[in-house]
Amino acid sequence: MKSRMSTILWKKIRENTFLRGMGQMNDNLEKKPKRIGAFKEFKIFMTEYVQVIMGKKKDLLISLMFPVLAAAIVIWIAGENMFVHYDGTKSGSFVIVSAAIWGGLFNSIQTIVKDRKNIKRNYIAGARIRCYTASRAFVQFVLCIIQSAILTLSYVGVAIVYGNELPETGILTNYPMVEFYISIFLLMYAADAMGIMISCLVKKEEAANVLAPYILIVQLIFSGILFAMEGMADYISYVMISRWGMEALGSIANLNDLPLKIQMTVPTVPHEFESRFDSTPEHLLTVWAVLFGFIVVFLLVGNILLHRVSKDTKG
Repeated sequence: MKSRMSTILWKKIRENTFLRGMGQMNDNLEKKPKRIGAFKEFKIFMTEYVQVIMGKKKDLLISLMFPVLAAAIVIWIAGENMFVHYDGTKSGSFVIVSAAIWGGLFNSIQTIVKDRKNIKRNYIAGARIRCYTASRAFVQFVLCIIQSAILTLSYVGVAIVYGNELPETGILTNYPMVEFYISIFLLMYAADAMGIMISCLVKKEEAANVLAPYILIVQLIFSGILFAMEGMADYISYVMISRWGMEALGSIANLNDLPLKIQMTVPTVPHEFESRFDSTPEHLLTVWAVLFGFIVVFLLVGNILLHRVSKDTKG
């Protein structure tokens, strides 16, 4: 069913397009009607999308409950040994990274593709694709802000439930929770932007549903946590947001300074320094910049891909 706001926008664009065409045919028309402004078009699309989300309260509730469930799992499964030793903290960070990526993908991977027919109609009528994708990206941005805050509370839960001590200070600030939050948000929104890009690429909702779990599996495999990355695999891991998410959380958690689990019984076992978890301002800022770069690239590529919608065939 066509949404009311989308119908209104389509009518406005169609009227403007029709009048422009008449203006070219009728020499008596001195001025052509102005095309609807980009910002106004963005607001119409955004308002429409917000109304759609608010109209599906069950789906919205699921989206907001997911990080709550993920945080509970982190606390229950991995929380006891987080910030106690390297292995436990690394495992807990991996669970958080996995949850952030899946949450971001789940948010957006059907956002564009399920509305593809309306997008084509509006685009042919003169709508700007960039206004449409920007409206979706902005609403998803707000959603990720909320979800990331909830997921970040898993660290607070670990401290409350088990009494584990969090890092006293962050790398850039005196507040490690702020740095955890920024890292989780950038990771989740990068995953969300990737979902938007994929949603712009595929033409059927079924294809998006099939791709989602495979994308997550690839991300987790090349995160460098489940398997050692060597040779070509190491190069591939650099284009995985999971790797950079782990680097951010591991650096803030001071993984290099935590004892190995085995060192708690055999203290003589050496703990080799890992540069990917270097707790320095330069390293963390670099990781954040890379994640931000992924967001920009995913959204730009998605916008470019969606311009192909005019070539869609029926059926």
